[in-house]
Amino acid sequence: MGEDSRREFLARRSSIIEDLIELPWQVGAVLAFLCYPGALIIAGFMASNPILKGLASVVLLLWPLFSILCGLAALKSFIRERKTRNLFKQNQSIGRIRSITWRQFESYVGEAFRQKGYFVVETPDGPDGGVDLVLRKDGEKTYVQCKHWKAYKVGVEKVRALLGSMTAGGADHGVLVTTGHFTSSAIRFGQQHGIKLVNGKDLEYMIRISPEENVLISEPIEVEMDCPICKSAMIKRMAKKGKNAGQQFWGCSKFPACKGTRNI
Repeated sequence: MGEDSRREFLARRSSIIEDLIELPWQVGAVLAFLCYPGALIIAGFMASNPILKGLASVVLLLWPLFSILCGLAALKSFIRERKTRNLFKQNQSIGRIRSITWRQFESYVGEAFRQKGYFVVETPDGPDGGVDLVLRKDGEKTYVQCKHWKAYKVGVEKVRALLGSMTAGGADHGVLVTTGHFTSSAIRFGQQHGIKLVNGKDLEYMIRISPEENVLISEPIEVEMDCPICKSAMIKRMAKKGKNAGQQFWGCSKFPACKGTRNI
């Protein structure tokens, strides 16, 4: 095998391992369990074919390797998932969020979306890549770009770049998240093209509210006045049932721990 071919093979193998690690650990565990019966089925099919008969024994010899590979990927995925959840739980204020690294920030935002019921895949583009997270939920695809900028405002060029990635990749939604702020031109451009911009303050309030509320994709967070019970910030909500169904009201940002409300 030539040097170029060897490098291509190693890169492809690395990509397969990374793809397995990106999947939920339960998927890797199931694949590891299914390797043996899968190998028996494939070997049986090959044995019945005169052309492929000689490869049947090779498949039976290799299945433990694939099983171990899937098992190790599942273990690494499980460990990373636990670390990300701990990172999320230990950093609930914007001050603490700004203290983590840019890579941790991407994982942090990904966990915030998992808490909302999204299937999340982190992309390996690096700190300046076009798309950091790919979200899927209800048959729709969302591209997320994360900017862990503490001192600078995110300009319109970053929002334009995200729009370009959405168009090229066929994404249904786009979200740009930063620990800082956005320029006025970035905000206007995002509004014109339906791209949700989440600044540090929005992110801080988003992680405090009920997991059932899809804040980052739906309506902007609106904060006003204090909760009459616990004095926390209040968020505009909409009643989903009861005599007031369909009507908006101010609800405590710490719901369901606190159920304070105010009329609009």
